[in-house]
Amino acid sequence: MIYFKLLKVFIKENYSLKKIVGSNLNKSKAKTILLVLLILYGLGSLLFSFGFLFFNLGEILSQVDMVDTLLTYIFMYATFLSVIFVVIRAGSYLFHYKDYDFLSSLPIKNHYVIAAKISVMLVMIYLSVYIFTAPIIFSYLYFSSFTIYKLVAILISLLVIPLIPVIIFSFLSLLITYITSKFRISKLFNVFLMFGLLLVFFYFSFSFSSSTDNPLINQQGLLGDISKYIPTYKLFINAINDTDILALFALIIINLVLITGFIYGIEKIVHKTNQLQTKTKRRINRKINTKERSVVETLVKKEFKKFISVNIYVLNSGFGAILMVVGGVLSIIYADNISLFLDQLINLNIPIELMIIILVAFLLSTIYTSSISLSLEGNNLWIIKSLPIKAKTIMFSKMLFNILLGLPFAYFFIICLAIGLNFSLTQILLLSLFVTSFSLITSGLGSVINLHFPKFSYKNETEVVKQSAGAFLGMFGGFGIILINGLFYYFLYEQLSSNIMILLLSIFNLLIFTGISIYIDRKSESLFMNF
Repeated sequence: MIYFKLLKVFIKENYSLKKIVGSNLNKSKAKTILLVLLILYGLGSLLFSFGFLFFNLGEILSQVDMVDTLLTYIFMYATFLSVIFVVIRAGSYLFHYKDYDFLSSLPIKNHYVIAAKISVMLVMIYLSVYIFTAPIIFSYLYFSSFTIYKLVAILISLLVIPLIPVIIFSFLSLLITYITSKFRISKLFNVFLMFGLLLVFFYFSFSFSSSTDNPLINQQGLLGDISKYIPTYKLFINAINDTDILALFALIIINLVLITGFIYGIEKIVHKTNQLQTKTKRRINRKINTKERSVVETLVKKEFKKFISVNIYVLNSGFGAILMVVGGVLSIIYADNISLFLDQLINLNIPIELMIIILVAFLLSTIYTSSISLSLEGNNLWIIKSLPIKAKTIMFSKMLFNILLGLPFAYFFIICLAIGLNFSLTQILLLSLFVTSFSLITSGLGSVINLHFPKFSYKNETEVVKQSAGAFLGMFGGFGIILINGLFYYFLYEQLSSNIMILLLSIFNLLIFTGISIYIDRKSESLFMNF
């Protein structure tokens, strides 16, 4: 059947190991081992921290005979994750896929293509849903009477639960894309929409925190209220809690019928939307800017244009900057509450400055454009290579863009915190020095990562921004620097004051950055020409 042939091709294009890494791992055992270790580390950290909270929640609920409440968490977490992924990825998978011109010229019915594209998007949704809900499922099965039926029914249900969110939010995303595709603000509108949804998500997540032993308990009320408006929720609960096989079959059939009707119902508007996107892409901008700029300034401006033109790029690497702005403003508005919280940390012998540098360093680590920006050149790499510009200048401009994207917002965040918490000038200068050194080292490290883990062959930018080894190593590389700084602080903080420790950490980071800069200066030319 043509659907399965298309699905096989699309999955191979999007999820093969060579496509994710950007090179053949069989040729480099070191890359293979490093990537596997980092993936295991990331998943292990997530499952351990997330699993601890839900195991504790299951223990609390079992004491009041409410373990079945965990089924609500499973259903709603799977739903929320599906919504987030659809909002982020539906545009590139359904309404603006780069192989549209090629596929539209083939004698293949459009609904087969749409079905295969949705299935490819569902692969990542399923992977995320199963990973994030695994601790909840374990907690539920551990504290309830375990049966094979319950386990199998939950696993099967998670295959169909994401389908309704996919239908609703794909359709909404399609309408927004279709309406705004005729205007130049379409990309900007989609970016603001995604940021808005994520900010709302974070707001609800943090608003659940209270004085209870487990903050997840406070989610129960909201999740229960929302689930009442989802008709299939009751079928899921009955299928698992009451061992109702008919409810399980009904859950499966209803979702499959809905997704089938959705695929046939949207094929015409998907076709028109892709046509509009293609026409927009082919428009010629006749405005010519004759202003002279330096090479580095021109390259940085080019990086900025690329950044704002790709929604997923802005969302992934720009959200840390947005959080620093929001956090800075809130730190002034809620200065008294923050001071009270920090006073509690002082009683726990945790320096305020340490908490601040960890928070800012974490947010800066989410800005990793330098680890993927070279890969995003894609098929246009030959243009840059043909220019009379040194490779180190190109890499420096990409590094500089990453610094400019994060460091000014980090300064803003620190200044706002300083105003709200009445920091001294010395504290402000030392914190600013640290975030400068951290931004430099993570930006430089990202450039080194992208030189060694490039990914120039891709169908859409999402593969590079979210699925490439460069993106993974770029973010976890920043976390690794935080860990090294933390160990340095841990072993020396009893002998030295906080101000001296921050100064030493800053010098330490600057020394590492100097070494990275020398490496890029010496190796970038040879590595660059091998691409």
